[in-house]
Amino acid sequence: MSRASTVIKEGVRIIQGTPTSPLQKPTLFLNIVRHTVPGEPPRTIASLSMARPGRAGYVIKELIADLAVEPKAAVEKAVAIAKRGDVEEIYLNADLSKLPFLKSAAAG
Repeated sequence: MSRASTVIKEGVRIIQGTPTSPLQKPTLFLNIVRHTVPGEPPRTIASLSMARPGRAGYVIKELIADLAVEPKAAVEKAVAIAKRGDVEEIYLNADLSKLPFLKSAAAG
Protein backbone atom coordinates (compact mmCIF):
# COMPACT_ATOMS: atom_id res chain seq x y z
CA MET A 1 0.00 0.00 0.00
CA SER A 2 1.43 3.35 -0.91
CA ARG A 3 2.09 5.99 1.69
CA ALA A 4 -0.43 8.33 -0.02
CA SER A 5 -3.29 5.90 0.70
CA THR A 6 -2.79 6.08 4.49
CA VAL A 7 -3.94 8.95 6.69
CA ILE A 8 -3.58 9.28 10.46
CA LYS A 9 -6.49 10.98 12.19
CA GLU A 10 -6.49 11.38 15.97
CA GLY A 11 -3.95 8.56 16.26
CA VAL A 12 -5.96 6.10 14.13
CA ARG A 13 -4.58 4.98 10.75
CA ILE A 14 -7.11 5.13 7.93
CA ILE A 15 -6.00 2.98 5.03
CA GLN A 16 -7.64 2.80 1.59
CA GLY A 17 -8.33 -0.73 0.31
CA THR A 18 -8.02 -4.29 1.54
CA PRO A 19 -5.24 -5.42 3.92
CA THR A 20 -2.38 -7.26 2.25
CA SER A 21 -1.13 -9.06 5.37
CA PRO A 22 -3.09 -10.96 8.07
CA LEU A 23 -4.71 -8.88 10.80
CA GLN A 24 -2.97 -9.08 14.16
CA LYS A 25 -5.46 -6.99 16.17
CA PRO A 26 -9.13 -5.99 15.98
CA THR A 27 -9.59 -3.72 12.97
CA LEU A 28 -12.50 -1.60 11.71
CA PHE A 29 -13.72 -1.61 8.13
CA LEU A 30 -15.67 1.38 6.84
CA ASN A 31 -17.50 1.04 3.56
CA ILE A 32 -18.83 4.20 1.93
CA VAL A 33 -21.02 3.91 -1.17
CA ARG A 34 -22.74 6.65 -3.14
CA HIS A 35 -26.18 5.62 -4.43
CA THR A 36 -27.76 7.48 -7.30
CA VAL A 37 -31.39 7.08 -8.29
CA PRO A 38 -32.61 8.97 -11.37
CA GLY A 39 -34.58 12.05 -10.37
CA GLU A 40 -33.32 12.04 -6.76
CA PRO A 41 -30.25 13.59 -5.17
CA PRO A 42 -27.35 11.16 -4.62
CA ARG A 43 -27.22 9.48 -1.20
CA THR A 44 -24.13 8.32 0.63
CA ILE A 45 -24.49 5.15 2.68
CA ALA A 46 -21.87 3.98 5.18
CA SER A 47 -21.47 0.66 6.95
CA LEU A 48 -18.98 -0.28 9.64
CA SER A 49 -17.70 -3.73 10.57
CA MET A 50 -15.03 -5.05 12.91
CA ALA A 51 -12.81 -8.03 12.19
CA ARG A 52 -10.63 -9.66 14.80
CA PRO A 53 -8.36 -12.67 14.59
CA GLY A 54 -9.74 -15.83 16.15
CA ARG A 55 -8.69 -19.47 16.46
CA ALA A 56 -10.59 -20.52 13.34
CA GLY A 57 -10.00 -17.41 11.22
CA TYR A 58 -11.51 -13.97 11.54
CA VAL A 59 -14.56 -13.07 13.58
CA ILE A 60 -16.42 -10.37 11.66
CA LYS A 61 -19.17 -8.35 13.31
CA GLU A 62 -21.27 -5.72 11.61
CA LEU A 63 -21.49 -2.67 13.87
CA ILE A 64 -23.50 -0.30 11.65
CA ALA A 65 -25.44 -1.70 8.70
CA ASP A 66 -26.63 1.24 6.59
CA LEU A 67 -26.18 4.80 7.77
CA ALA A 68 -27.11 7.71 5.50
CA VAL A 69 -24.28 10.14 6.25
CA GLU A 70 -21.73 12.26 4.43
CA PRO A 71 -18.31 10.61 3.92
CA LYS A 72 -16.47 12.99 6.28
CA ALA A 73 -19.01 12.37 9.06
CA ALA A 74 -18.75 8.60 8.49
CA VAL A 75 -14.96 8.73 8.91
CA GLU A 76 -15.29 10.87 12.05
CA LYS A 77 -17.79 8.40 13.54
CA ALA A 78 -15.52 5.44 12.70
CA VAL A 79 -12.52 7.18 14.29
CA ALA A 80 -14.54 7.89 17.46
CA ILE A 81 -15.58 4.23 17.66
CA ALA A 82 -11.98 3.11 17.03
CA LYS A 83 -10.66 5.32 19.82
CA ARG A 84 -13.26 4.02 22.30
CA GLY A 85 -12.38 0.43 21.39
CA ASP A 86 -8.59 0.85 21.29
CA VAL A 87 -8.57 0.03 17.57
CA GLU A 88 -5.55 1.41 15.71
CA GLU A 89 -6.59 0.91 12.07
CA ILE A 90 -9.59 1.52 9.86
CA TYR A 91 -9.66 0.17 6.32
CA LEU A 92 -11.78 2.19 3.90
CA ASN A 93 -13.80 0.33 1.25
CA ALA A 94 -12.00 -2.98 1.81
CA ASP A 95 -13.30 -6.27 0.45
CA LEU A 96 -13.83 -8.38 3.60
CA SER A 97 -14.10 -11.54 1.51
CA LYS A 98 -10.46 -11.04 0.46
CA LEU A 99 -8.85 -10.70 3.90
CA PRO A 100 -5.47 -12.51 3.96
CA PHE A 101 -5.46 -15.88 5.71
CA LEU A 102 -4.30 -16.15 9.28
CA LYS A 103 -1.36 -18.55 9.66
CA SER A 104 -2.95 -20.27 12.67
CA ALA A 105 -6.25 -20.73 10.79
CA ALA A 106 -4.49 -22.05 7.65
CA ALA A 107 -2.47 -24.57 9.69
CA GLY A 108 -5.50 -25.85 11.66
